[in-house]
Amino acid sequence: MRDWHHPRSRRALRLAIVFASLLLPRIASPGPAPQQQPHIAIDDPSWRLESSSDGIALYSSSVRGTGVVPCKATMTIPGTIEQVSLVLEDIPRRREWVANLGGSVLLERTNDYDQTEYMRVDVPWPASDRTAVVRARITVSDDLDRVTIAAESVDSPRADTLPRLVRSKVYASTFQMTQVGDRVEIVALVFIDPRGSVPKWIVNYFTRRVARSTLGGLRRQVARNLYTPAQVAAMGQRKRAYRAFRDLK
Repeated sequence: MRDWHHPRSRRALRLAIVFASLLLPRIASPGPAPQQQPHIAIDDPSWRLESSSDGIALYSSSVRGTGVVPCKATMTIPGTIEQVSLVLEDIPRRREWVANLGGSVLLERTNDYDQTEYMRVDVPWPASDRTAVVRARITVSDDLDRVTIAAESVDSPRADTLPRLVRSKVYASTFQMTQVGDRVEIVALVFIDPRGSVPKWIVNYFTRRVARSTLGGLRRQVARNLYTPAQVAAMGQRKRAYRAFRDLK
């Protein structure tokens, strides 16, 4: 198998992207009407295993009318949901482990379980970098063994002062954490249309590569044990408080 991290391989990939951009039909994605938002469930039977290595399994499926292949990734991390959640929430350190992240800004935090962020993603030349404004909402199961983060694109005037570049569309995506003994089972569903004129086969290749790199980075970041016992305990308290928060809504 070709090593795409080798300098010659990277140059070859860039050349392939250039030729593909010139020769393949360019697809501009205007986005579907609000009542027709594409969606795929995390347990949909259409998911197909694409690859499995280093403890990370990648799956693909298809959603009619999008041309973009949603990606699902699974892996297991030693530790607790609280430890993983602290890494996910730590915006200043995200560039240490999130692949191709150009920056992330917290725009609004309504409560402990609902926040909106602006993100910039570095995309390989010759494509332009992408941005997204994403709302993330957290739910916790009654037995406290599962936490799910549901994310999707939203409009926010708080992002108006930040570079727009090419604004990507994040369809319903999820990051699910389940505590099983002393390990956390992760299931991440990524469904993004980067918009613009990048050929879809490049989008799909890039999504899979970034998913694998990012999950591997998350596992390494959790293993660093960067947070104090007090921070871990506070995150546990937030998890336990979710039910009361939900019942007050």
